[in-house]
Amino acid sequence: MDYQLDFSNFEIWLLATLLFLVRYAVIAGLLFIIFYAWKRKDFFRLKLQQKFPSNIDIKRELFYSVMTFIIYGSSVCVFVYWSKNEMTNEYKDFSAFGAWYFVFSILLMIVMHDTYFYWTHRLMHHRAFFKYVHKTHHSFHNPTPWAAFAFHPLESIISMGIIPIIIFLIPFHQWALIVFVTLLTLNNVLIHLGYRLPKFMKARFQNTAVEHDLHHNGFQKNYGLYFTLWDKLMGTYYRMNTKEDF
Repeated sequence: MDYQLDFSNFEIWLLATLLFLVRYAVIAGLLFIIFYAWKRKDFFRLKLQQKFPSNIDIKRELFYSVMTFIIYGSSVCVFVYWSKNEMTNEYKDFSAFGAWYFVFSILLMIVMHDTYFYWTHRLMHHRAFFKYVHKTHHSFHNPTPWAAFAFHPLESIISMGIIPIIIFLIPFHQWALIVFVTLLTLNNVLIHLGYRLPKFMKARFQNTAVEHDLHHNGFQKNYGLYFTLWDKLMGTYYRMNTKEDF
């Protein structure tokens, strides 16, 4: 069967892109309003960098993020095609694996993604790739929540590469995948928040905005996404002595 982009596939692309954008607007937008507008003065003491980013930089973050979600929407068309042709490990009957596996599969997706992200992230810091691809994301030295998905188009494609790995390797329910992508979005926004958070909100191996802000400012360290485990195992973890824990 030849796969051609017809109107139904256009609808899939449009719906997927809109869902990506709406989810991002709700999560990133809410945090941006709280920390960069409404409660800006109240939370200023928690700001990792005293200077706020320019409006031009914020507009650039938004532009590249929208481009990323357009690409993500296109990739969903491919994933739907695979699903319709039963090429993946998707199961539709929730009772087939039960609630325990549903939860476990989400946690497994996060662990798989953290591993995938760490190593692809390090690869993109190689001089053969950084200048042409990852430099776009690193042009935001003082990131806001809108920088979370501000990628070069090629990096957007690479970042979406975790999805085929998941859907071909493990049994998954579509709602588990949706929850995973939502948690992914929330985590990515939080590490680009630009503010340190209370100690009770940080687990032992959790990656935070503190680590990632240092990474954005030229440190060849802190490549992780969700956790600091890979960084600590590979000797790429770095954290300055700050007063963020209170």
